[in-house]
Amino acid sequence: MRRITPLDTKSIQFLTKFIVESDAIEGIQADSEPINAQLELGMQYGHVGALLLLEQQSQEKKETVTKDLICQVQGFITDEQHTKPGGSWLKPEYIGHYRKVAVSIGGRLAPDPGHVSRLMLGWIDKVTAWQRDCHSRTQIQNLREIARYHFYYEYIHPFADGNGRSGRALVYYMMRYCGIQPFLFTSTDRYETYYRCFENQEAMCKYFEAKSQASFAD
Repeated sequence: MRRITPLDTKSIQFLTKFIVESDAIEGIQADSEPINAQLELGMQYGHVGALLLLEQQSQEKKETVTKDLICQVQGFITDEQHTKPGGSWLKPEYIGHYRKVAVSIGGRLAPDPGHVSRLMLGWIDKVTAWQRDCHSRTQIQNLREIARYHFYYEYIHPFADGNGRSGRALVYYMMRYCGIQPFLFTSTDRYETYYRCFENQEAMCKYFEAKSQASFAD
C-alpha cells in the first residue's frame, strides 16, 4: 500500500468511531484505543487497513471499484475478527473470496452462491459508471445513489461473512470519493432504523439522508 496523505486528528477520531460502531453492529467488541493507535501508525491490515486502503483510493481518485478491491477489503476485515471479543474464526476460503455457500440475512435467503459473481459484476459496473460522472451530480443525488448501492450490496451478500462491515466501508469510500462528509453507522439504532431500511431502497435512501443531515449538523 502506498502512503496516504496523513490523516488529521479529527479524521482519525472519526475512523476510530466508524470501525468500533461497524464492528458493534455485528456484535463484535472493538477497543477504540488500539484502533486509534493503528490509524496513527498507518496499519496496513485488519479493519484499520481496509479503511485506510479505501481512504487512499478516495484521495487518489484514479482507480474505480473492482472485485479485487472489494475482496481485499473484506479479507482485511475478516482476517482479524477472531482476535476481537464476539468475532468468530473463519475458514481461509471465506476470507477475501466471494462465497460458495448459502447464507441468510434476517430470515431471508440471499441469492444462490452460483449467481454471486454475476450479480457483483453488475453491481461493480453500476458503481464505476456512477464514479465517472458523480462530480457532475448534486450531493443529494449522489447520496441516494450510494444508499441504493449499499442496499443492493447487502441484498447480494457476496461473502460468507463480513458483508455488513465491508459494505459500510465501501459506503465510506464512495462518500469520500464524491466529496460527501461520511456519517457514522451506529449500533444503538440498528434495530429501530438501520436494519429496517433493508426492506426497500427508498427506506435506505431516507435513512442516508437523515444520517447525513445529522452528521452535517454536528
